[in-house]
Amino acid sequence: MKKRLFALCAMGMVLLSACGSTESAPTGAATEAVPQSVATSSGAASTGGEAKSGAMAATADSYASEPMAMMAESAAAEAPASAASKMDTSGAGQPGSGTVQQQSQAGILTAAEYSDLDNWDYFLELVQDQKISFPSYGLDPTNAVSVTVTDNNQQPLAGESVTLQDVQGAVLWETITDAEGKAWLFYDAKTTPDTISVNGQDQPFADEVSFVSQSSVQQDTGLQVMFILDTTGSMGDELNYLKEDFSAIVSEVGSKSILFSANFYRDQGDAYVTRCNPFTSNVQTVQQQFDAEDARGGGDMPEAVADILYETMVQADWKDGYRKVAFMIFDAPPHNGTEQKIDEAVRAAASKGIHVIPVVASNAERDTELFGRALAIMTNSEYVFLTDDSGVGDSHLEPIIGNYTVESLHDIIVRLIKDYQP
Repeated sequence: MKKRLFALCAMGMVLLSACGSTESAPTGAATEAVPQSVATSSGAASTGGEAKSGAMAATADSYASEPMAMMAESAAAEAPASAASKMDTSGAGQPGSGTVQQQSQAGILTAAEYSDLDNWDYFLELVQDQKISFPSYGLDPTNAVSVTVTDNNQQPLAGESVTLQDVQGAVLWETITDAEGKAWLFYDAKTTPDTISVNGQDQPFADEVSFVSQSSVQQDTGLQVMFILDTTGSMGDELNYLKEDFSAIVSEVGSKSILFSANFYRDQGDAYVTRCNPFTSNVQTVQQQFDAEDARGGGDMPEAVADILYETMVQADWKDGYRKVAFMIFDAPPHNGTEQKIDEAVRAAASKGIHVIPVVASNAERDTELFGRALAIMTNSEYVFLTDDSGVGDSHLEPIIGNYTVESLHDIIVRLIKDYQP
């Protein structure tokens, strides 16, 4: 039996107040009322999924129907033994419907963070049990190699280029080690992976390998943070959140040695398909770019996901000497037939060391979740999804994952940016 804590009454009072008003909360007010860890939940199955330090906890079954204004209490229940009951996608709503949702206040949106890479055995178990399946819009993360690179003192080496080649020497995947010296390589099951290379050293193919290397890479001194936002009609809550919370995010992470970029997309036939902006250290410029947007258009399920990924991952000005992270906030999948463009974009992100963090919003269906998780895995990132706990917006899909902790979206974004800072 596992215990869980319901959200405190104080948070419920804040959320009820927010839902009754469209006035902006003072900067930091809402986040102070929402504790960093407001609630915990198990995912779709009871096995696997070790708790991630500082972000995950063992808990009981879903509590989304419980009132947020309840006083703190504990309850014991067994986590469900199967994810099958979580796979119904009926009634998930219509992203891109053209309806602008009620305004959200800064820090109010609730979310959770989950890492399939940190729970890799459990992820493969879900795939093997056919509770989730890939490829998703051309992305298949199920065939993977874990690489760790350290120096002679067993200290992790960041920024090292890592490649996987086939028997003919063709590169199957290329990426860069993260701050922990970790890298993940991926390959198609139809190929024959043969050699893993780091800094002139080769090792034969294996599921998990380690290298000891003398780094010749200059360490990163700055951070590039990109926001990619679906601005179709169903994304009003998320757009309003960024308008109101961006300055609070910057005030917590600081702006020294950080470049920001705000990018927006809709779909064919809308006022625009993509609207991209260069990186800048001027946070007021980025704030103005958010403020100038509104949520409208769409009208069908898929959106121009492939277009925005290609433009932001392949064509944007990602710089050497900077760590790189992109938050992609969306609620609808790509169009069918765009798999090649998506593959090119994800490969470019991996080779440049861009960590793409999907933030899946309300009304998303299962294919959007799986696409987001594949995108996160193949760019060595975390998967983030909004939850119903805020009471803001439409319903949010329960993902098929292990245990997770519900927090404010503000806290998650701030923590992840800090995690990626040099």
